[in-house]
Amino acid sequence: MVSIVEHYDSKNSDIIECNDCSICLQSKPILENSSLTIPRNALTFIVGENGSGKTTLIKGILGLIPIENGTMSINSLSKSKLVMGYVPQNLEFPKQFQMTVQEYFKYSAQVPTHLIEGVARKANFPETHLKAPITELSGGQIQKLLLAAELFRKPDILFLDEPLANVDHQGEKHILDVILGIKTEGVTIVIITHDWQMVSAYADHVICLNKNFICNTGLNCICKNSLSKVNIKNIQKVTPDPGFSHEGYCYIENI
Repeated sequence: MVSIVEHYDSKNSDIIECNDCSICLQSKPILENSSLTIPRNALTFIVGENGSGKTTLIKGILGLIPIENGTMSINSLSKSKLVMGYVPQNLEFPKQFQMTVQEYFKYSAQVPTHLIEGVARKANFPETHLKAPITELSGGQIQKLLLAAELFRKPDILFLDEPLANVDHQGEKHILDVILGIKTEGVTIVIITHDWQMVSAYADHVICLNKNFICNTGLNCICKNSLSKVNIKNIQKVTPDPGFSHEGYCYIENI
């Protein structure tokens, strides 16, 4: 199993460090001996083709699925554990789930009643839907609900899986504004996306996962079973995925 080391009162500029970590799902290797860092107070994007392990990587860091081996360091600036937030791309509530949005905020997210409207407003969740059953919400509304609930927890690091996938253009702009706003408050943001334009415009740091990635570094690049450094220019503004690849996983650091 992975060795997890938590550092308190840390002066490390990286909030998360993973070294030689591997993740398997149903005995199938998803990531093998992979290393990466997530810089503190930065906007980091995780990119790559479908099936390359983006969501799996996040769930491994969050402890939702086991990391088989390696070392993960979690660096807190205070004497307290890091608060990690996570908004999945899709979350379907069962039809029999009889709870309104207001009740979800109050009982699941522990938001005091008098703060619910303000918490919902921060993620642009429509106040007109606060008394609606959760099962009647659209995918975009559920994403805003989950984002609002996670922001209330005041996370040190927030992981977002395709946060703009189910929202309209106006909603996209508001959520982006929220993300950029909480970054200025000192929250580290990690986003899974396929939107290379957004990466090009906003990224401080990029982690690129791809099972068959050829990177054009001008070197004989062999990064089988590891995350290796390549230049952001090789991938930005290419849709949907880069055209060149090599075996393994690619990592782009500190652009």
